[in-house]
Amino acid sequence: MELLLFCLLLFISRVRSQALLSVLQNHFELSTFNSYVNGSQKLTNLLSSADNVTLLAPSNAAFKAWLPKQAPNLAEDQIEALLTYHLVHGVFPSVTFSDQPQFSKTFLNNITYTNVTGGQRAELSTGSSGNPEIVSGNKSVSGILTTDILFTGGLIQIIDTVLTIPLNFVILITQANFKYFVALLNAGGYLSPNATPLVSNAIDAPSNTIFAPNTQAAVDSFNSISATMSQEKLAEIFNYHTVPGFLGYSTQLKHGMQLRTLQGTNLTITVQGNNTFVNGARIMTYDYLVYNGVVHMIDSFLNPSNTTGPPPPTETQTPPATTSSSTPASKAGIGIGVVLIAVALAGAMYFLLKWIKKRKLVGVEKRERSKVVWNAGPVWTRKVTKQMGRERGVSPQELDAEQKPGMDVESSGVSEASTMAMGSRYEGSTVGSWGGELEGSGGPKMVVRGHLSDVAGGGGS
Repeated sequence: MELLLFCLLLFISRVRSQALLSVLQNHFELSTFNSYVNGSQKLTNLLSSADNVTLLAPSNAAFKAWLPKQAPNLAEDQIEALLTYHLVHGVFPSVTFSDQPQFSKTFLNNITYTNVTGGQRAELSTGSSGNPEIVSGNKSVSGILTTDILFTGGLIQIIDTVLTIPLNFVILITQANFKYFVALLNAGGYLSPNATPLVSNAIDAPSNTIFAPNTQAAVDSFNSISATMSQEKLAEIFNYHTVPGFLGYSTQLKHGMQLRTLQGTNLTITVQGNNTFVNGARIMTYDYLVYNGVVHMIDSFLNPSNTTGPPPPTETQTPPATTSSSTPASKAGIGIGVVLIAVALAGAMYFLLKWIKKRKLVGVEKRERSKVVWNAGPVWTRKVTKQMGRERGVSPQELDAEQKPGMDVESSGVSEASTMAMGSRYEGSTVGSWGGELEGSGGPKMVVRGHLSDVAGGGGS
């Protein structure tokens, strides 16, 4: 319901909302971001025409904390690369963030800073506290300070830290504490200049997924077999940890999936409960974003000569019942369709409720007007029987049910004087029985000056 209401608000607001550049100008909290945009014609052009986007805009305080850590006099292309990484394809309201991460395409596609097909990704999810957050290079986390600022073409989420452009693979493993993986690389001679041509494809090729062993057990296992291997064999082992041309973010790794490696043979993905395995190696930490793809940290090294999978699940572990075959594009299409249907239904409901309310008001006015007219004369004048030769008593319920247009005193033009004259005509006559509908014995009633009384008792009813 919350998402439905937000979609309706977004639909209505597009008529009234301002352009993105105007919104940036009007938010003092974004003045630093706005100054960078104004200093670049490329950024100005990009943001002035941006549509169906979410801008992750760092606050002034975020830039203030970030600037001292940067080199002085940042080049214009560095600023442009950084800010385009903060612009995401698609509209992402804060309520759409969940514990299921979304790896959303950004507008950063400068080959100097990224080599990911379709633009570098940013991870949108909720943290352990349940609050929306954005995860960028080297697992840097940015929280949202102000959510869902509308503009014509999308939303602004004001964030508390500047996003980090994903790093080169070699820089990442140095900064992200992949110390055992570094030891393994050193033991295999992968860090020597002579080995560079053997591993360069894994490091530099576009849109790669790399599984990086990072435990002491992995180092020990590797050392036990690597001492007698040639460089070519060592290169094959390294390349067996790399899947080229596949952006294997955690949400893309499905049970039973076969992944063709750079070495030429396959890896098998197994999902057991909350754990995901690559052959027999468990993924310990998912989704390190890098310059040319994604890196997952695993607990043992992968050997193309031993492709054994994980041990069978215990009783507390349940393998997934099904695997999803939906692509990101199909999911996005379904999401857009659901939003459009929800907006249409919400709009129809709004006009229906408005119409019902109007009908109720008209009905109330008619009933009030009818009451005034109906109560203009004595009770007994509300009913004129079709059979004037046989006057009979009619209960108040019958009177209300049988009243027809033109039968009330005012609409028929019957004056109070003529009513009184009619009253004298029927006074004293017996008019039948209501069968106990009114208070009394239910015996015959008489008209006495417009009032009903018992024939025998004489008391007014």
